[in-house]
Amino acid sequence: MIISPVFDKESNKALYIQLYEYIKSEITSGLLRPDSKLPSIREASLSLNLSKTTIENAYSQLVAEGYIENSPKRGYFVCDLSDYNFEINAEPYKNLISSTKETEYINDGVDRDSFDTSTWKRLYNKVISDESTNIYNSGSIQGEKALREEIANFVNTMRGGHTSPEQVIVGAGVQYLLGILIGIIKENYNTVAVEKPGFNKAEFIFEDYMFNVRHIAITDNGFPVDELRKSDAGLIYISPSHQYPLGTIMSVNKRMELLEWAYKNNGLILEDDYDSMIRYGGMPIPCLQGLDKNDCVVYLGSFSKMLLPALRISFMVIPKKLLEKYNSIKSRHTQSTSKIDQLVLASFMKEGHMVKHLRKIKRIYRKKNLLLTSSLKNTFADKLEIINSDSGLHIVCEAKTLKTEEKLKEDAGNSNIHLNIISSANNKIIFSLNYSGISMNKIQDFTELLGTVLFE
Repeated sequence: MIISPVFDKESNKALYIQLYEYIKSEITSGLLRPDSKLPSIREASLSLNLSKTTIENAYSQLVAEGYIENSPKRGYFVCDLSDYNFEINAEPYKNLISSTKETEYINDGVDRDSFDTSTWKRLYNKVISDESTNIYNSGSIQGEKALREEIANFVNTMRGGHTSPEQVIVGAGVQYLLGILIGIIKENYNTVAVEKPGFNKAEFIFEDYMFNVRHIAITDNGFPVDELRKSDAGLIYISPSHQYPLGTIMSVNKRMELLEWAYKNNGLILEDDYDSMIRYGGMPIPCLQGLDKNDCVVYLGSFSKMLLPALRISFMVIPKKLLEKYNSIKSRHTQSTSKIDQLVLASFMKEGHMVKHLRKIKRIYRKKNLLLTSSLKNTFADKLEIINSDSGLHIVCEAKTLKTEEKLKEDAGNSNIHLNIISSANNKIIFSLNYSGISMNKIQDFTELLGTVLFE
């Protein structure tokens, strides 16, 4: 049993009293169970850096009050007080539990029929049965080489990029990877520009690392590169192939302007390739990284929407000029993604299942997209207008409503609907609505539920 109180050495209370009160509280709250053995006086003295006399005085008081007993040649044990009720203030714990409760949204996740679990199981069994995969060690900090090779090939062939496995870093989520990137570049950059509206969770990471954040508002003409030029930012976090949450696509002229800014200002472009593979009005737009001739783009991708959110595998492609710095600091990190899952995904991609999977989910989500947009138009008529719905797994809408933004968020949460409000003014809101998790046969029911959130 380990005891780890925090002592206030500025307090008027003696240290043995503080220790006594701590152990008493642990016993009455049930955290120290009956018959649990406490550390010996010598052990506690060493671990807490207190004198043996202090420990002995605290234990003696607890023995005297019947909270613990001293068994000769065995040590100190917690007494069984289960017949007694201690008044515990549980309210703080209730608040903690309610505030951390996760909501399972109706419209989140991925389509339940989209993922081939039988193929994944077969590949999983193959990986854990193959002695050459050596699943008994922790694997590569940077990510398994087999997976990095497949990712590099995927980016080059499917996204129009140009990269090598050495530039690929694998991790559990874009936020984790941004933390690694900041460790590489923080000596040279301290200010980042972000799209407004944009991906807030990326912005939070930069804030946590004490970066200055500059918001650049998206206009009707897309991302205003001129505003970036006027700012003092050396970094820009952007999603050019499918802007989140508005769903717009950056034109090639704007892309070239952005690359020119990075080249002339020794800047870095952090390209989030969010939902870029899911496009209904033509071919997917090639990534910005593929246009970069001056080693200025960091490319971020994820398999959460393409495959499964539960898989938690994302990747980052860093410019070659950052490789030396990364190699010098990568030992500070540990790999956050399962080695087994990485190897299964590598096999999944190598055997061609990813290409088949992408064709399949495009069919599923295209049908779901058409059903939902049709349902919204037919149900709400002039109350709601669909602004953007031709790519990705969410649509952007404008609705007339008398509800406040706070009330809309509350009602959406109570209905388990993930509703991202982009702006609200003059009894109108613009919002993005994910639809990937809605069952095909529940779309009309979902539409009616959304109506109660927006209009009732």
